[in-house]
Amino acid sequence: MEPVSERFVLKVSAYGALVFAVIAMVWGVLGQSQMILFDGVYSLISVALSVGSLWSASYIQKYDFKRFPFGKEMLEPIIILLKNVVIIILCVFAFFNAVASILSGGQMIDPGMSALYALLATIGCLLVYRYLERRHKALLSGFIKAEAVQWKMDFFLSMAVLLGFLIAFGLNFTIYKNFVPYIDPVMVVLVSGYFIKVPMGLIKKQVREVMEMSPDSELKQEVDQIISATKTRYGFEEYFLRVSKVGSKLFVEVDYVVDRKAFEPTIEEMDLIRQEISDALQEVPYKKWLTISFTSDRKWAL
Repeated sequence: MEPVSERFVLKVSAYGALVFAVIAMVWGVLGQSQMILFDGVYSLISVALSVGSLWSASYIQKYDFKRFPFGKEMLEPIIILLKNVVIIILCVFAFFNAVASILSGGQMIDPGMSALYALLATIGCLLVYRYLERRHKALLSGFIKAEAVQWKMDFFLSMAVLLGFLIAFGLNFTIYKNFVPYIDPVMVVLVSGYFIKVPMGLIKKQVREVMEMSPDSELKQEVDQIISATKTRYGFEEYFLRVSKVGSKLFVEVDYVVDRKAFEPTIEEMDLIRQEISDALQEVPYKKWLTISFTSDRKWAL
């Protein structure tokens, strides 16, 4: 059985988002719910963003050494960055639109129909999210991770919507039924306000990759342990390690300062050391761009 490709997984996400978008927008109009319409528009935008991820993932795989000698992985954080900016814009628009609705007296809805949609959406989003998470662990794709985060957000959105509509349904049978028109826009305010926080965190992460900053400390420490062990084993004076992660590619540059009195490796021995480090780095789950240099003058390592 052939392994599932990144392209196939992104197609699943795109088609799933399209189905949810159509259902939500139709249901939202029929049920006169701003919250469901927001969910539908969010899903529709997710379709466009998923198609962008699909195209980018396919383009990155095409080999083009002449124009992209270091690979095209930089496209991945850039596309994900743009996706999250669009999501923030959507959330801000929905937030202020809902506030305007509250100030104008709220929005009458059919709580029963709306709760049924929210239940179906919650189950569907959870299934797609869990599928994408499993595929991400197998493929380590930034695009798939971004899609999984979107579906996770949609899952929590659907749960919040379900709870809100159940509350609205219950209020219809109490003395507080006059508050029912405010339930829908209040949910939009709360959900859109919370959703801004999630893409902001992703934007911070992608900016770090675009600027080629050091990856998270755990990943860098894992690489550093391998490089340090090699220094000790061969008696090098010191080493300088530079690590950055861009998309699915990990750039590792090592400069060893050699003590000629202790050990001066030949070209064959240098290649042997490179191979040892490369083999040890196989445990690190990313494509590697590995550069290992040796010098007796530390100024060339700085």
